[in-house]
Amino acid sequence: MFFDLLTSGIIIVSSTLIGCELAKKHVYRDKQLRELQGALSRLETEIIHYSTRLPEALTIIGDSIKGEVGELFKYTGGLLDQRNSITISKAWRKALISLKGNLHLNKDELDILYRFGDQLGSSDKEGQAKYIKLTLKQLYQQELNARETREKYERMYKSLGLLGGIAIAVLLI
Repeated sequence: MFFDLLTSGIIIVSSTLIGCELAKKHVYRDKQLRELQGALSRLETEIIHYSTRLPEALTIIGDSIKGEVGELFKYTGGLLDQRNSITISKAWRKALISLKGNLHLNKDELDILYRFGDQLGSSDKEGQAKYIKLTLKQLYQQELNARETREKYERMYKSLGLLGGIAIAVLLI
């Protein structure tokens, strides 16, 4: 009897943890979209108000943000600092592709970032500011969608994990 209760407890805890892990994907996506918006706002400030060179601005922002979003900016800045005649667009795209597995973003959000990279550094300060603001608006809309999705699926995955574990434990007893 004790063994059955112990096994059931382990099954319930394990399945609940699996549900929590599945829910984390949605939490990380929401968090990364907010981080991207903050990073792009800081990039706009560095470019417009401080007139910082783009490689330096990207590295500064990357150093100040932890996690995958910071790595994206650091990696892009590092590629541009190497001065191996890589364009800003190619450096951004290369960084996105190499970090895509670590970013919890969907295809639409990655497309927004690819388009942003294609325009990055291709116009004057005012043009850059306008394009950054447009990208920020698009990312904000994606964040609203991500928040809705997170609220919907986060509870569902956690509940399914717990209830699935209870169901399995009942079937085994």
